[in-house]
Amino acid sequence: MSYQAPDPLLPADHAAVEAGLSLPAFWKAVAAQRLPPPLYPAPRAPRWRRSELLAALELTRALPSQAKAARREAKLALAG
Repeated sequence: MSYQAPDPLLPADHAAVEAGLSLPAFWKAVAAQRLPPPLYPAPRAPRWRRSELLAALELTRALPSQAKAARREAKLALAG
């Protein structure tokens, strides 16, 4: 019987799969601060907590509609 931590630390490739992104897109999202920065339990070993990753993904769900509304408002302001 194996024990799995309730909030495992995921390496970049597993975190990207969890986020539904390719590895390069995952790293771009981390660099753009849309996803949390990695923890480093050892040098050159970035890891993400699953709970933090899922929380960040939940927050970014609303962003596309908010961005669309902001673009619409800016376009109307230019036209008016």
